[in-house]
Amino acid sequence: MQKRADTAEETAPYEDLYEREEPREKMLHLIVFRLNLEWYAVETAKVKEVIRTGKITYLPSSPEHIAGIVTRRGNILSVTDLKTILGLPHKEKSEKTRIIAVESGILETGLLVDEVVESIEVQVSKIESPLPTLPVEVGSYIEGQCRTGSKFIALINVEKILEKKA
Repeated sequence: MQKRADTAEETAPYEDLYEREEPREKMLHLIVFRLNLEWYAVETAKVKEVIRTGKITYLPSSPEHIAGIVTRRGNILSVTDLKTILGLPHKEKSEKTRIIAVESGILETGLLVDEVVESIEVQVSKIESPLPTLPVEVGSYIEGQCRTGSKFIALINVEKILEKKA
């Protein structure tokens, strides 16, 4: 008969054979962009692509927050002006101006931004509630905020932007 290893000292050499993976905290992947001097982000899961800003065709009788439309691979994409929605002052487009094509369900739009800065990962536990001092009409478009390095970043609620009618 073979003797079994019953003591902790006898089984210790075998513990290293099986690596135990520590539970990882859920991470949120974000695309960070700039509007004027403020930092914002959207979840990468809702981003289809980042597009160089070409000619945006104005649409008469469209809501104020719709900057116009662009053609992307034969498809028409509306362009939403986040500065109008968030009550920020406008300035001229630059070489760094981009359109972030976002979607949720069957709805999609392009978000007009001054500059796409980076793609980051943030721990979900680091996301805080939006500032209670935000005006109500602006606060509904912000779903949270976080700090990364020296940047204070507001997370855009893509669904609320897509629901905006007028």
